[in-house]
Amino acid sequence: MEVIKKVSSIVSRFIKEKNISYTFSISGGASLHLIHSIEEEEGLTNICCHHEQGCAMAADGYARVTGKTGLAIATSGPGATNLITGICCAYYDSVPLIAITGQVSRYRTIGKSKVRQVGFQETPIVELCKPITKYAVRVKKAEDILYELDKAYEIANQGRKGPVLVDIPDDIQREL
Repeated sequence: MEVIKKVSSIVSRFIKEKNISYTFSISGGASLHLIHSIEEEEGLTNICCHHEQGCAMAADGYARVTGKTGLAIATSGPGATNLITGICCAYYDSVPLIAITGQVSRYRTIGKSKVRQVGFQETPIVELCKPITKYAVRVKKAEDILYELDKAYEIANQGRKGPVLVDIPDDIQREL
């Protein structure tokens, strides 16, 4: 049996097990581990779009055409916020979509300080997306990754379907 090396590999394995064949992404510093693991996972195809909005729209289209859950990936900051238009589209049209965003490492977050930003392109994407998703969460510990992914997937696909967002800090993606 193959040993899973890091959390980002657990994410790619989860995507494959949910029968999501295609992911749509833009490379960025806080999402590189996720994208690299998807590229290494046999049976998954990652499509690099020209803009994060295109990623979300392509994932939405994929879900509509295949009946599967769409999946878009973006980095922190403007990369994550560029997904918002596509997330809104999926929300208003009840399309199951998972948006996964990379986030700055936990030790680079503003925490309780009163500054706007500590980590490069740190953005409160979870708070920004709560009104336009069925569920939005930042993973706080590596051991929670499968719980949060399963929960997000189920919520996206139950009842009136719609988008969810899972924000994964870079240091968690790298954890072994």
